[in-house]
Amino acid sequence: MPFRKLSLISSILLCFFIQISIGQERTSENEPRIKTYFQNFPKSDSNKDGVLSLQELLSHMRKMREGNKNSESEDQFKPAPENTNIRYSEKHKRNVLDYYPAKKSKSPAPVYVWFHGGGFSGGDKASVRKGGAKMIKEYLDNGYAVFSCNYPFIDQKSNVLRNGMLEEYVKNNYISQDGPEHQKSRNEYIKILRHCGRAIQFIRSKANEWNIDPEKVCVGGASAGAIISQWLGYSDDLADADSDDPVATLSSRAQVSVGHVQPVGTDSLVIKYMDKGEAPLFLYSNAPKRDVIHHPINATRIRDKAKELKIPCVAVGGGKNELPVPKEGSSWLSMQLDFCAKHLKVASSK
Repeated sequence: MPFRKLSLISSILLCFFIQISIGQERTSENEPRIKTYFQNFPKSDSNKDGVLSLQELLSHMRKMREGNKNSESEDQFKPAPENTNIRYSEKHKRNVLDYYPAKKSKSPAPVYVWFHGGGFSGGDKASVRKGGAKMIKEYLDNGYAVFSCNYPFIDQKSNVLRNGMLEEYVKNNYISQDGPEHQKSRNEYIKILRHCGRAIQFIRSKANEWNIDPEKVCVGGASAGAIISQWLGYSDDLADADSDDPVATLSSRAQVSVGHVQPVGTDSLVIKYMDKGEAPLFLYSNAPKRDVIHHPINATRIRDKAKELKIPCVAVGGGKNELPVPKEGSSWLSMQLDFCAKHLKVASSK
């Protein structure tokens, strides 16, 4: 998100002020740091002369900070009270979701379900209204019903988050270990993933009430949410035809899976479940190689596995890794929307 880049700028302001005090005029043409800012924020050039001055940089920073503050306070996409904290299961207090109804349509709406990130130990469904507000708007504008789900966190007493798995993973060329202690930890994650499957079953159970199409469900998520979305695309279906619970008889699987910033655990919690003919996969990751949690090798490995299995897959980046960047005039979000529409057979309603 653009606001994260502001932290890179604050560390150089003191140097800029010193330069100003001795009468030096700095622009993107003679100051590498201003040039970098210009590359990250091309719209900061307010007079459109192709050169970014320090004054323009500072003005742009102020506007961005004010805009960030306003967007957080307004929370313009907050659902109506009756569509907030809808309980999809009684098994855990975090088994709740928010519902963003599709714009009025005679036909049942396709579905986009979002699972937040946070390492399976933090985060909240409401975060999508801030960092992902544009994404919600685009899906709603294209006729989707949108859902954002909470899910249980890892049990802190299980010691799963502190058993050295990450260090071993990095040392082992980003491949998960498979000892008894590692499998025991993975079982704790799978318990959470099954809760998320119940969320999908619940959403499908409301197909008539909410006028949604249970056969056109795209599931997306960032970081931990990426693993969730993909597990729901590739794991065995949780549907139990013999269950007395009508919700449990419904499918838990996604027709399309979307993953952002692919994280640690992709090989052991997702790739091992993939098979031919399963959910088409869209990937976006702008994580650099120094990000050991979201090292881009996780995205390239699942992309390559999809290619091997002939699963339709598009993987794009933002310039910080080897993934191809979107073509000029396009963006990862527009590509993601096109990918979902193609594989769900959804016509644009714009």
